[in-house]
Amino acid sequence: RLKDAQNFVRQKWDWIQVQLETLPPAQPFEDGGKFLFRGELFTLSSPETKGRAHIDEDMHRIHVPAPDQTLEGRTRRFLIRTARADLEERTRIHAQVLGKTVDKISVRDTSSRWGSCVQGRTTLAGQTGGHISYSWRLICAPPFVLDYVCAHECAHLVHAHHGAEFWDLCHELVDTVKPAKRWLTQHGAQLHAVGANV
Repeated sequence: RLKDAQNFVRQKWDWIQVQLETLPPAQPFEDGGKFLFRGELFTLSSPETKGRAHIDEDMHRIHVPAPDQTLEGRTRRFLIRTARADLEERTRIHAQVLGKTVDKISVRDTSSRWGSCVQGRTTLAGQTGGHISYSWRLICAPPFVLDYVCAHECAHLVHAHHGAEFWDLCHELVDTVKPAKRWLTQHGAQLHAVGANV
């Protein structure tokens, strides 16, 4: 098997190089750095070492007071908290429309999925709610994309597959399924570059 993998790499080397060159460069969190936040380009500002992190929507700035050595960690934690608030709000709304409950919402640093859902189950004690996990980087996407991913995962509380019934339900929850999927296809790699180390 190792020999097969090595042969594949040798045969596809030029293609692999082209694919690697098309990846967006890593965007580490540094003072003055720019990255997408809710679909718009924001600048990270670290003006002083004390105070609370906050968003200045008018100036398109995210202020994270921290010395250089802790700026990356503080920025990531701030964005995860912000993502969690947005994701929890949209998830609760969609789950309520479906008459479902979500017992746990996780926000993680994922590399391959924007979200995942484990359906609730019936036990002797009654029905349990589902568990939904999201990528924190969804906070970088436009709100309609984040909302679509929440609707998608909530639809899995009803349908554990990607069949016609599932997609019909997604379209009932949000009217932006196609543009959101297209946006993620076009910009997903850019989101994964946010906060990545060089």
